[in-house]
Amino acid sequence: MLTQLTVGGMAELFLGYTSGPGGFRKYVVIKRILPDARSNDQFVRMFLDEARITAAFNHPNIAQVFDLGEEDDGLYLAMEFIGGQNLNQVTSACLKKRQPVPLAFTLSVARDVCLALHYAHTFTSPGGEASPVIHRDVAQKNIMVTYDGTVKLLDFGIAKAKNSLERTSVGTVKGTTGYMSPEQVRGDPLDGRSDLFSVGVVMHELITGERLFAGKTERDEMVKILEDSIPWPSVLLPHVSEDISRVVMRALERNVDRRYASGRDMARAIEKAAGGKLMDAEQRAALMKGLFAERMAATRSLLESADVTTSSQVLASAKRALQKDDGPYLPERKATALSVVEARKKAEIARLRAEDPTSEDTAPPVKRSKLGVVWALLSLSLLLGVAYGAFRLVQLIEAEEAPLPVNPSAMVAIPIRPPGEPVSEAGTAGAEPDKDRGAKDRSAKDHDPDSDREEPRPTRGKRARGEVTLFLDERAEVFLNNKSLGHTPLVKRALPVGQAELVLVGEDGKRRLLAVPVETGKPVRLNLKLRELPGR
Repeated sequence: MLTQLTVGGMAELFLGYTSGPGGFRKYVVIKRILPDARSNDQFVRMFLDEARITAAFNHPNIAQVFDLGEEDDGLYLAMEFIGGQNLNQVTSACLKKRQPVPLAFTLSVARDVCLALHYAHTFTSPGGEASPVIHRDVAQKNIMVTYDGTVKLLDFGIAKAKNSLERTSVGTVKGTTGYMSPEQVRGDPLDGRSDLFSVGVVMHELITGERLFAGKTERDEMVKILEDSIPWPSVLLPHVSEDISRVVMRALERNVDRRYASGRDMARAIEKAAGGKLMDAEQRAALMKGLFAERMAATRSLLESADVTTSSQVLASAKRALQKDDGPYLPERKATALSVVEARKKAEIARLRAEDPTSEDTAPPVKRSKLGVVWALLSLSLLLGVAYGAFRLVQLIEAEEAPLPVNPSAMVAIPIRPPGEPVSEAGTAGAEPDKDRGAKDRSAKDHDPDSDREEPRPTRGKRARGEVTLFLDERAEVFLNNKSLGHTPLVKRALPVGQAELVLVGEDGKRRLLAVPVETGKPVRLNLKLRELPGR
């Protein structure tokens, strides 16, 4: 053995290696039961269960167990050595650098964990017998990312297999409290979907940068898991897409039947929602190198310390670097002033679900005991919004009729009509149609190889419309042609086809401009920061 890595309440970890002819060397982690725990029969059975269950696993995202043995100082496990850091340490390093955990990193790690869980949940023994394994302790501390960018799921020590030797005592709950599923808290029978709830908690925390179910005691955390409303990540952070937020919220459904049916299904949903923006192993390795350069050097020193030429000073420095405490991980989620926004969002999603029962939109349940408070806040917000909107509308009507100056370069990826440019018939109201348009179109059609395609004809008496959804990081009233469309968020709002030039009035009273290209059959979804839009 080279050095002790960590000491827990029941076991301790050592870094060691085996050697052979020709300079062969394989590094391993030795897990050994502490003397005080050797008389704990239940822990010993859990220790043996971990060896029996995971020794048969062979998956790139699950840490391997090589050997189980017993010496004078008790039982030990020889496990795969993983040079890397767990997600608690990753979040801590990001906090110290005052940077968020990259979203692409979070999504790729969650995807790989889901694939590892699917393997365990559908595990078949070498003899062909189905032997599903539920991890029951999926948490940031048990998910590691190696320095070369590989994701590893650790510690099946309290996992429950079909034929597990270990039996949970009546009235006890095992797992990391803040990451348990509701059915795990209640002591109900579990299946793989319980682990997927835990993955949802991990994703929510990494995306928002805050603990989801933090409490002063384990009991407080369990109550929050069963009862607390869960905020949508896209409400807390406008840059998070609705698709990604929907994946997280589906995993966090308290009704187990509404979660993903399997880890593979959830992994596919993550990939689809990410839209190709997932970190690969090389990109994760680059992030780990940027966060843990000192620890990577310390790990190399330790691995090289098997060579007698390594100085004792270098070895002692490497041990201190690896054993130092990382400090706080994620802060507790603070109460925000988003309750009204969340309530409105839930109401809108409920309306859409009623109109389209096949919709996959899910919204966190509102506790009945708080329903009256939510509606009171919503009503007050609407009344204030109407009064303020009327005041602003009068100001807008009295304002100059001249075209509003627009800075197109300040609106990334949103095309905008420069002032003075002619507007097409499908553009904003008040534009004059080109009298020679018909003749020009006919002339162009004679030379157009694609002219045989039938063009859609506008419905007589009814103007074509498109669909726009707009989320902002601040509450704002939206105007089109001096007419109020209401306050954000606007969800699936029908607007005339063409270049819709919107005026946004925030709580600071400033007018900001946003041009949105509206097309039939091509819904527009925008997540923007109000103060980054150009103003008058």
